[in-house]
Amino acid sequence: MELSIDTSTRYASVGLSRQGETVAELAWHSERNHSVELVPAIRRLLEHGGIGVEDVTAIFLAVGPGGFSALRVGMSTAVSLSTARGIPLVAIGTLQIEAQPYLRLGGDVRAIIGGGRTRLYVGSYPADSPVSEGEIDLMEHGAFLDSLSAEAIYCGEAAPTMASAIRERLGDAARIIDATSPTRHASAIARLGHQRLEAGDVADAVNLEPIYLRSSQVNSAARRWAQDTS
Repeated sequence: MELSIDTSTRYASVGLSRQGETVAELAWHSERNHSVELVPAIRRLLEHGGIGVEDVTAIFLAVGPGGFSALRVGMSTAVSLSTARGIPLVAIGTLQIEAQPYLRLGGDVRAIIGGGRTRLYVGSYPADSPVSEGEIDLMEHGAFLDSLSAEAIYCGEAAPTMASAIRERLGDAARIIDATSPTRHASAIARLGHQRLEAGDVADAVNLEPIYLRSSQVNSAARRWAQDTS
């Protein structure tokens, strides 16, 4: 069984899967309490699945971008479990998780989550391409709106917040996935994680760092993370 962990933002989730197919999932809205909520949530999930931690054979972890402290909680838990049990840890970008369900809808996908009061983390993924081939940016709201494309699909945790502004620029034809939060699901993490596990794309738990980008750090950090997990 594989354990998925996502504490990228206030919307957190854990899931159990078998060869990438989700069998149980628990999601919740955290009020800055990831550190006290995550381990009990994992215990409840394991109990629900009727298994123990010794039955977990791999861990799939969302590594950001997102909230620094929130990401660290998920990462420390995942790394501890991985190293203690000697099982593989697979790192997956949070924006990749947001984009994954929409990559076959016939357009480029741009996944967005909040990066502060006036900024967005933006993941851009070409249509019909592997999700790993995307690019990550940290953009001011104005710069993001100036970069809009009428052909792209907009999704992610910040999509409902930005929907009105996007439609003002692109009109009613704007393609927005205006989904209710949580917009990331353990099933997407499980699918991506299993694909990477099968390909041998396993993270170095000792040196793994979250994607937490600030302005000029964006491109260098994204490239470094991609190299470290390749």
